[in-house]
Amino acid sequence: MHLTNCNSVEPFTGDDGSIIREFARLPGHTLAEIRHPAGTASREHYHTLAEEVYLVLDGRGDVRIDGETLPIGPGDLIEIVAGQRHKLWQRGGGDLVLLVTCVPAYDPREVVFTE
Repeated sequence: MHLTNCNSVEPFTGDDGSIIREFARLPGHTLAEIRHPAGTASREHYHTLAEEVYLVLDGRGDVRIDGETLPIGPGDLIEIVAGQRHKLWQRGGGDLVLLVTCVPAYDPREVVFTE
């Protein structure tokens, strides 16, 4: 067993300007908070193996999956299967904050950027 207080996890900045705190890393699963400050967006990409689930904790934004764009806000849950191109944008005031799971565990070698 491993116990982590999420408030003690040091953040790092992704190449898209997002602020990431990886709370858990198991061989088959990762759990992270991803915070998109005002004016930031992820780079469109897909995963060759991983499936992801995003839970919007705070803020507003848009998500595009395979060409379909929808507005997102607190309480929204987004399911992304391997191979689906996806991108999200922060909109309005405040950060867009997501709790993100990735199965199998996030591995940058299986991420394909499309922009």
